[in-house]
Amino acid sequence: MENPVKNNLDFKVVFKETLNSMTLIPLMISGGRSNVTTRCSNITTLTDMRAQYASRVLSNIFAYKDLNSEIILTSCKNSDNSQPLSTAITCVVGPVINPSTKKKDVTTTFAEYTRLRQLHVKTRHPTEGKSMSWITEAVVSYDFLHNDTTKPMQAVGLAGLEVDPQFREAIKVLYNRSRVACILQKFSDGVNCSLYPPLPNLDMINFKVLKHKAEIEITSKYIAGFVPMLNKFSLTRISKITSELWRFLLFLSQDYSQYYSSVRTLCDEHNRSHPTMHARIWMLKVILTIYDAAFAILNLKPLEYV
Repeated sequence: MENPVKNNLDFKVVFKETLNSMTLIPLMISGGRSNVTTRCSNITTLTDMRAQYASRVLSNIFAYKDLNSEIILTSCKNSDNSQPLSTAITCVVGPVINPSTKKKDVTTTFAEYTRLRQLHVKTRHPTEGKSMSWITEAVVSYDFLHNDTTKPMQAVGLAGLEVDPQFREAIKVLYNRSRVACILQKFSDGVNCSLYPPLPNLDMINFKVLKHKAEIEITSKYIAGFVPMLNKFSLTRISKITSELWRFLLFLSQDYSQYYSSVRTLCDEHNRSHPTMHARIWMLKVILTIYDAAFAILNLKPLEYV
């Protein structure tokens, strides 16, 4: 049973503002200025690759913010520099720890680590081709970037653990993005075969039918909160940016998963309210744009099915 709650949230305004912002984000990333580079050791270690992953994401963030202050990510505390850093901001990336030795891993290549993660993906989620590589890429990204960039990171992919929280959390994000996309595709297919009436323009929707507690919380916490979170990212908090972005997606996915389990979005023999379905479809359309904007910042490929 749904749990209606009182609220003063203006869904229409929040959805409009968010959709307008999501349209601009890819343009701002591609057209904005940023100056993020890496300085790594002569032999590329997993820690060096972690620095490169963080660098690419931060480059997108600061291009979105059009902030071209020089930022250097390095894997070495005493990096040899032939040129003075002047006003550059330097962030020393935390080491990637081998769970077996409890020390910084300096022997495993990135190709080896990726292969181990790919084997884990194949065991848990049998798939082939691009989907396999895209899921693996997301898992590796989560491994490297889910915590403070300056803190040590446990390379759980080397441990071959049966219980692998980092793997499970990365998959949860991919899976729930896929859930949203699948529902929207089913709705579109239903419209094409006249099962559902077409989706009215957003201005024509009565969003007062969105009374479920989860609908209000998802809209207020995640839909209304995504752009403000991006805007708060600053040079003084560089090390926390990637982890906060991944954590946002994880919490959104957890809350959406619970909502998905308790509410049917599409009409069926038990629920024939087209106005409610249309309001929920618009909410999912906005959620999907947030997932895809965040994926673009993290350099991930969205999957339609996981």
